[in-house]
Amino acid sequence: MKKGLLPWLIPLAMVLLAAGYYIHNYVTFVHTPPALTDKEKRMIDTLFTPTKAQCVGRYVFEVPASFENTLTDRARINEVSISSKRLYRPAFEQRIRLRELALQNGHTVRAVDQPFLKQVYRLSENAVIFDRNQNESVGGVSRILEGHLYVDGVAFILTQEILDYSDPRFAKERAFFLRPEAKRPAWMANNKPQKLAELQDVMSRLSGRKDDEIPTQPGTCISEGFIRDGDGKPKEDITFVYPHHPVFSLSVSTNTYLGDSKSMLERSHEIQPYLTGIGARTLRKDKTRIAGFEADEWLNTAPSEKYPDNPSGQLLFNVIANEKIVDFRHPIIDLTLSNHALPPPAYSDAELVEIWDRLTRSFRLRDNAF
Repeated sequence: MKKGLLPWLIPLAMVLLAAGYYIHNYVTFVHTPPALTDKEKRMIDTLFTPTKAQCVGRYVFEVPASFENTLTDRARINEVSISSKRLYRPAFEQRIRLRELALQNGHTVRAVDQPFLKQVYRLSENAVIFDRNQNESVGGVSRILEGHLYVDGVAFILTQEILDYSDPRFAKERAFFLRPEAKRPAWMANNKPQKLAELQDVMSRLSGRKDDEIPTQPGTCISEGFIRDGDGKPKEDITFVYPHHPVFSLSVSTNTYLGDSKSMLERSHEIQPYLTGIGARTLRKDKTRIAGFEADEWLNTAPSEKYPDNPSGQLLFNVIANEKIVDFRHPIIDLTLSNHALPPPAYSDAELVEIWDRLTRSFRLRDNAF
């Protein structure tokens, strides 16, 4: 080799090496599955015969009739968290008696924070609110309003944090909280009246509903329930999960405030190195539309720890709609298909993509949702 070539070859080799590293770690290669065979199509048709409508937030989509939402405590309206459970009335009444007794017997580390249960608001025979400490160690000024409501055969628990320095025992803490340099208005030292009114308002608009019942009034669907619209445009964050044992789990969520300045595909240079590291294969990566919104879709499979030789051992299917412009009428819609800690799916890649398409493409705005 001529000596004069060496100074040029070394930089060229470094450039090629760097390019290879970049392509390996940051470039996505798409492995498009083959078309469904007749046998595979019959299998998917059987899974989706029949289907049922599901309402999550202000949207409706179709799932196989065998799918049941198992996440009953992931709804948040403004700062009110809501869980739901279908109960017989005697069971609800017993729940309230036992809960009140437990709160009355609650202890605190500091004597000044007693009693654990500060106040009980009995709104009706179907509704009660407990003003209680957060736990035994958190001070008595930072508390929880815990509402219990029974309506249409469903028992709801609603919780909201409050701050209340009104007790004279906390005069020093109140003075520190309102010190001039903190620049806090006096009302912030006791937001209980405001929060209590908000909680009661949500409770007054909450009703139970059956799993496949689609409301016709403006409002938002939560697990086993429906919240009619009131005044204002609340922040909403709602998630349902549908396990299809032992194959995969479908997560469906909507929220009206957790946006991002970049969409998922615009962040792909941050995501791809992780996918490369776990040996993922991309089956699809493209723009699409969900419920009329522009969406980013990225479907991946990868070997799992228990099944390292199976390229489809784990599922990483995701579509996120309307991620960059989020408000009351334009929520983020996030759909995920995964099989964390489950055996490899019994379906082929082509079948998984078809299942995914039937689930996600049925997503639509509910009639009279707003």
